[in-house]
Amino acid sequence: MNVAPGTQVGCYEIRSVIGKGGMGEVWRAHDIRLDRDVAIKFLSDPLGADDQRLRRFEREARATSALNHPNIVTIYDIGTHDGAPYIVSELLEGEELREQLNRGPLPARRCLGYAQQIAAGLAAAHDRGIVHRDLKPENVFVTKDGRVKILDFGLAKLKEGQSVETADSLGATQRAITNAGTVMGTVGYMSPEQVRGRTVDHRTDIFAFGAILYEMVSGKRAFVGASAVETMSAILRDDPIPLTETNDSLNPSVEHFVRHCLEKNADERFQSARDLAFGLEMISGASGSIPAAAALPPRQPKRRAWQLAAGILAAATLVLAGLIFIGRAGNPPLPKYAQLTFRRGTISSARFSPDEHTVVYSASWNGNNSDIFTVRSESTESRSLQMPNSQVLAISSSGEMAVLLNRRLEMSQYRRGTLARMPLLGGAPREVLEDVEEADWSPDGTKLAVVHYVEGRDKLEYPPGKVIIETPGWISHARFSPKGDMIAFLEHQTHDDDRGWVGLVDLSGKKQTLSGEWESANGLAWSPNGDEVWFTASRGGEANALYAVTPSGREHVVARVPASLLLHDISKSGRVLLARGIRSTDVLGLPPGSTKERDMSWLDNVKVYDLSRDGKTFLFDYFGEGSGVNYAAYLRKTDGSPAIRIGEGAGISLSDDGKWVAAILHRPSQIVMLPTGPGEIRTLERYGIEEYSWVSWFPSGDKLFLSAREAGRPMRCYVQDTKGGAPIAVTPEGVTGRLLSPDGRFIIAIDAQNKTAIYEIGTGSSRPIPGLESEDRVIRWSDDDNILFIGRPRELPVKILSLDLRTGQRKTVREITPSDLSGLVAPPDILLTPDGNSYVYQLLRYLTTLYQVEGLK
Repeated sequence: MNVAPGTQVGCYEIRSVIGKGGMGEVWRAHDIRLDRDVAIKFLSDPLGADDQRLRRFEREARATSALNHPNIVTIYDIGTHDGAPYIVSELLEGEELREQLNRGPLPARRCLGYAQQIAAGLAAAHDRGIVHRDLKPENVFVTKDGRVKILDFGLAKLKEGQSVETADSLGATQRAITNAGTVMGTVGYMSPEQVRGRTVDHRTDIFAFGAILYEMVSGKRAFVGASAVETMSAILRDDPIPLTETNDSLNPSVEHFVRHCLEKNADERFQSARDLAFGLEMISGASGSIPAAAALPPRQPKRRAWQLAAGILAAATLVLAGLIFIGRAGNPPLPKYAQLTFRRGTISSARFSPDEHTVVYSASWNGNNSDIFTVRSESTESRSLQMPNSQVLAISSSGEMAVLLNRRLEMSQYRRGTLARMPLLGGAPREVLEDVEEADWSPDGTKLAVVHYVEGRDKLEYPPGKVIIETPGWISHARFSPKGDMIAFLEHQTHDDDRGWVGLVDLSGKKQTLSGEWESANGLAWSPNGDEVWFTASRGGEANALYAVTPSGREHVVARVPASLLLHDISKSGRVLLARGIRSTDVLGLPPGSTKERDMSWLDNVKVYDLSRDGKTFLFDYFGEGSGVNYAAYLRKTDGSPAIRIGEGAGISLSDDGKWVAAILHRPSQIVMLPTGPGEIRTLERYGIEEYSWVSWFPSGDKLFLSAREAGRPMRCYVQDTKGGAPIAVTPEGVTGRLLSPDGRFIIAIDAQNKTAIYEIGTGSSRPIPGLESEDRVIRWSDDDNILFIGRPRELPVKILSLDLRTGQRKTVREITPSDLSGLVAPPDILLTPDGNSYVYQLLRYLTTLYQVEGLK
């Protein structure tokens, strides 16, 4: 490798050397194309000489580049120069954490701040299945403004196959061969499983995190020996000197926290970086330094067995307490809680039985169909009721369940099926009503209120058949007040989004709105005495928190944690069932000319909307933390290039020439046209339209196709000229569509009875689609007006078929098989090119854990 100042490496001009290490050299460079300074790391020559390791490097770099997180260094590009692989990243100004530690222990507040940022970065990486495996102070960078950046994610794998090196300092990287396997990592920060050469997972990063935090607090390394071998031996057999001996003013809660990170057995450590974040949040929430979350006894120099058990219990208590802390002034007692579920998947509903000691919940574990389970609050074992594809909705005071059978997933958190009644202790369900979404028992346990989907509208009925209110959007979480005189619920504008507000209605139909609109609203229950409605929601893209609102509209925060909360139920005695959730989105696709799918994921909560005709660009919107009330529109190339944020709004449709994106703002509901290059944002005149749910470009690029509604009217389809003029209705009311034919003459639309047909724009006439079955979803029109691509996204694997509109003949085109089905809460959204050769699809996951909580107020 020959690199010097002035060398041209691709579009980067080398400026000056930043540093050198065992992995290679790092240089400052200037990106001529984008006019910015970057850092380029050239890996050492032996790495580039091995094709297998070079391919591994490329895979790791691509995976790392998908980690768009403020606490992980951003990867811009990869390549080779003179046979040496290099990686281009953001240029950081500051110093390694090691440089600060060389000056001694850090102040308590700084320790906590750095630790929280490291945990956040690890959580983001672990959520994507990426493990660092060589976390150490040299790989933690602190910028001049105090931002922590984790370096070299995924590059630890490159050290496989390197020759064994002799370590004369604890900072040297080691590799040794044992009978168990290969040992990788940095001495002093390696986990016991790394030392033994065993398979490692994300918990090895948690051990290294504990060693770093120990060193930040004490100024000393957790594991020290006269040689690398002795240090490894200490990691396997010895406990670090108690932190309270190195700092007698340190609160014992920090000691317990670090000890829990440094457990020898990985199963006894914190089990996720999210747990680290929760515990640290609890420590920081009590005061500005590092205090105890509760009064804990001081540690003794020697640890007897009972003391060890007490320490583990205290650490576990700290982690659980970190999940929930009171969001009001003062310092009330911490809530008590118990984790009820321990498997990987999604909990859709949970209810207390009348005795309050048995919890009945519905969940989909490990990618299997939803089932109903029971669990005792004092147990960790759940029992299945053997009711596949079902969901518990409510449990009466007499012990009768209302359940949803044959449930169909219409969207995330939105399901529909057949309502049935059955005894809690067992027995055959008795079907009551079809097309039900929600149900709740009256307090006396004799009657049911239901949310019934009828003629394209959600209707709240009590008893079933008697409509109290109805809405063009959807109603969720309808719950009777303890007195039985009112029903609280969440109301949502459109079926494509869970934004909404808290509503209240009495049995005569008198309705009031208790809250403003929330960007996400899921989960609702009454407080035991009926003076408040509790609900989980968020504004501004933050994670869902637990709130309470009175019938007069006064709100307050009950609990807030650095994860999404979902409220399921509150018992008469005040116990609460809360689920802690983590959302993520996998985006995968087959680019033009490729034979293997590529991971195209970007950010954590996204929805894919459009794919260019050539399959080279796709459009998505981001609705996670920091996205704002109207979300954010992004474009990304299917070749793996970084995504580009193009503006505010849910970006839905890309014009055929690729120059414009049609997006929908939610507050207020508005159509905007965002330029993908130079140009000004254009806003579409509303002309009486109150709400938009869809927008698409006509092939000509001068008109937009809309699904929208006027005030007080049902949804229907419109055509509007982008140059001006009022929208023109092209379908009857209640008929909505999204897919335009290639010539712009026809649309695929669905009526209020959920029947799909082809409507002609201009005449409004319709015709059925031969060969289309009720479970089919039309994905897109092919370039041939007579061919549709269809699929059944609710059935996995998803088969993509072509449907001939002349004959009704169906032909399988391809099959899409997601490798991981755990936690999927919505059918895959599939985008396809007109020739059917390239595609992009998303998998929305929501992994949840159920807790029973006592002491929330």
